[in-house]
Amino acid sequence: MYIIYWIINEQRNKTYVGFSDDLPRRLQEHKNKKVKSTQDFGKLSCYKLETVDSLAKAIKREKYWKSCAGRKKLKVSFGKI
Repeated sequence: MYIIYWIINEQRNKTYVGFSDDLPRRLQEHKNKKVKSTQDFGKLSCYKLETVDSLAKAIKREKYWKSCAGRKKLKVSFGKI
């Protein structure tokens, strides 16, 4: 199982979408600044978007959430950023 997640830093107006088969480990990597894309995020808020059962589906869904349409849907759904 893979989890697609959304990370937000509201102070800096930054977001990140990713997926992982081990979300707690992956979030720890983000918090420990081991992920280049989120090193300067500071305080993070994480939201689970969805769970899928295969790597191929996870990649496809991550691409959707990173697209313009997906980001607009996130902003409307969560009312953030």
